[in-house]
Amino acid sequence: MKNRMVVGRYMLFAVSLVCITGVYGCGSPQHPSDNRYSQGVSTEMINGEQLYKRYCSRCHSLGPPPKFGPPVKGIAIHYREAFADKKEAVEHMVAFMQKPDAAMSKCRPEAIERFGLMPAMNLPEEKLRAVSDWFWEQFDPELKRRHDSGHHHH
Repeated sequence: MKNRMVVGRYMLFAVSLVCITGVYGCGSPQHPSDNRYSQGVSTEMINGEQLYKRYCSRCHSLGPPPKFGPPVKGIAIHYREAFADKKEAVEHMVAFMQKPDAAMSKCRPEAIERFGLMPAMNLPEEKLRAVSDWFWEQFDPELKRRHDSGHHHH
């Protein structure tokens, strides 16, 4: 177990370092077209799934098994459990992605122990809102049933 934690911490450090240095671009604009989103483009024109693929999929798989962070469908389960209102959940996700904090996390404490906290996403709020909306919509009732019965992956 201790060896696994050391490896986990090393992987978290490596992923964080890569994100910080911008090689993977965790929230860093990758080409000039990114600038148009900070100039008042409506959220309907921003595709949450494309944003996920571009900025989130390097660390978050859609479903189990996980990569470097919890899978999207697992995150969606926890947000559906924590919030009845989609708008409130999306705003919370945006705030969390801007400034990740263990006290704000809706994932279980074991997930934070396993994966650590994600780096802050340096993206315009419209993009964070669009990808958060998309995360919310990835809720899978069948996965929740298996999750609740203890058959989720560790």
